[in-house]
Amino acid sequence: MKPTRILFIAVVWLAAVLSSPGQSLVVMADPLFQPVLEELAPRFAERTGFELHLSTVPSDAVADRIQSGESADVVFPADENSMRRLMGLGLVDVALKRNILAMPGESAEETAPASDPQYASAAVLAGTERRIQAMAFLDYLASDDARGAFERQGFTLP
Repeated sequence: MKPTRILFIAVVWLAAVLSSPGQSLVVMADPLFQPVLEELAPRFAERTGFELHLSTVPSDAVADRIQSGESADVVFPADENSMRRLMGLGLVDVALKRNILAMPGESAEETAPASDPQYASAAVLAGTERRIQAMAFLDYLASDDARGAFERQGFTLP
């Protein structure tokens, strides 16, 4: 892709994100992530103009809450099984799912070989009206700023 085309796409995307000041984004996340997301919320708002509203819900209850009509734009459960359930029910946009953290594996014995890493993923909900803002939040979660905040809270990054 030519550099001018990339620049054009970036400018159009940024203009779309910044053209609606005062909008908000609802993130439904596991309580495990509450401290880091509360740290990141004001910085995300400063960068994008979108206020972040955090709804903490245990990972295994996220799908039920979405199906019962609770509003959210992004989901961030703490385990892969919850994300798989959301995907299986068609509640998230699979193309807009990102692995954010490597979660510690559980081993019966300390001498046992390490199992494959488990990931905590965030995804944009299917049908959200704030798709661009939600995509911007996923991008922000991969930024150096967010990575530093996750590391300070003791999370492992992929």
